[in-house]
Amino acid sequence: MRIGIDCSCVAKQERTGVARYCASLLHSLVSVLEPDDKVAMLYRLSRFKKRRWFEEVADPRFTTCAFQDRIGALPPRKLDVVHGPDLRLPSIPRVPAVSTVHDLSALDVPGIAREAFKEKKLRQLAVVAEGAAAILCISEFTRDAFLSRFPAAEARARVLPLGLAPRFVPQSDEQIAAARAEIGVKGRYLLFVGQIAARKNLGPLIDAFIALRAEARFADLELVLAGPVQTGGADVLARIESSDVADAVRMTGFVGDDVLTGLYSGAAAFCFTGKAEGFGLPILEAMACACPVVVADAGASASTAGGAAAVVPPDDAGALRDALVPILDDAAVRADLVARGRTRAARFSWDATARETVAAYRFAIETGAPA
Repeated sequence: MRIGIDCSCVAKQERTGVARYCASLLHSLVSVLEPDDKVAMLYRLSRFKKRRWFEEVADPRFTTCAFQDRIGALPPRKLDVVHGPDLRLPSIPRVPAVSTVHDLSALDVPGIAREAFKEKKLRQLAVVAEGAAAILCISEFTRDAFLSRFPAAEARARVLPLGLAPRFVPQSDEQIAAARAEIGVKGRYLLFVGQIAARKNLGPLIDAFIALRAEARFADLELVLAGPVQTGGADVLARIESSDVADAVRMTGFVGDDVLTGLYSGAAAFCFTGKAEGFGLPILEAMACACPVVVADAGASASTAGGAAAVVPPDDAGALRDALVPILDDAAVRADLVARGRTRAARFSWDATARETVAAYRFAIETGAPA
């Protein structure tokens, strides 16, 4: 089987979301492919100026090549199947295509995306619905959202959850101390990991933190927001700066995995309040690092948590505050969430994701592109 994977999304220094998914999938394929399978890691010509960040896979079955499927088309060498892991469907004549759909939050959550962006997203989804031989949805929630708009694609759409890297395990006291020193946190802290953006619905978390800090027993509590500032993030920053807890909020920017595992392991709680998460991989990362988790009852978050997290309404800061108090105050509550979280996280691996992805490739080859 000759597989082409559009790896253009990984050509960046700071990898989040889809880029992490694509890179993790590439390395996990090594252990599940047949000896005579081949993988062409495809990069669009527009990404070659960023080639210092191309992914390296130490396996002779993997090669790197350029392609272009629009103006001045430059197809790669002969392939049996091609995969677009960032939704965008590579258009290569006579080659069945697979696409991964991560979320439809831009379309389903009011106020987090401009009309032009939503229109572009909808066009991309329509191309996938009409042209993909197999459609990989990272959760049941994402599949349902996709099929609500494109029901004719039901037979080709399957749920294929993300995986969890082995490096996400509880860290030593020394590693936790190093992570704390890296970001300058001194007391107990609540943690959020992801884009600082409107789509992450951080308002309730900030309000819950303000309420907790108003209580004497939580006067040492800090809030760590670990991630790059994106669309709508300026409003989040303004909300923090106008509060009386601004000096207790740590904005770290992008954090590499070497620091991130320590941050998860040392946090008093991990909070994830997004309204339309397609999967919510940080939930599992935090659980695997023995951090108690609180999620919003929206999107795929509660399903990903699988009964191993405290669950609150997405816009209710009071409910979030009330869920955090026993985690902060009661060692037994905390220990129970940690134990259940580690059990839940252990069910996910990138090897399992890779095996199911290869099965989808074979399905696409057997069935071909839709008529």
